[in-house]
Amino acid sequence: MIGLAVEFSQLCFEAGAAHRGFVPQAAVLLAHALDLDAGPDPLHSALVRLARLHEGRPVLASRTAQTLTTRLTYAHRNGIGDTDTLLTVAARLGATGDTAEGLFAAALTATGGARTAWTGPWRTQLRLLRQHPVPDVRDAAYAEVTARE
Repeated sequence: MIGLAVEFSQLCFEAGAAHRGFVPQAAVLLAHALDLDAGPDPLHSALVRLARLHEGRPVLASRTAQTLTTRLTYAHRNGIGDTDTLLTVAARLGATGDTAEGLFAAALTATGGARTAWTGPWRTQLRLLRQHPVPDVRDAAYAEVTARE
């Protein structure tokens, strides 16, 4: 099954890259094809590959980050995805300075932080994203609420 998902992801990426008019559809399909049970390296690679489809398309990157948030929330409810993996990948993505990768890092951070009730490492990751060089990433990080009064 994993081999089929990888092959499907490759086809979606190639379709999006070759036919720019299909990038939004390819992005949604790739976001839904992510193996959230994968280790940090394969998940990071898949998200970097997905981010490449968003070069020069910050609005699409924001929409895809929302799709990713929805997918991660659903996965959590079904026991899919390891929070340590999500934290590692969020830190890697957030460190690049890229818009799409930063927005994806914000999505992972929001979901992982909520899963763990914003334990120390997640708060630290959120603070780092609030200093990101891309204003849209900073805004996404500042929009997250870690505690209600």
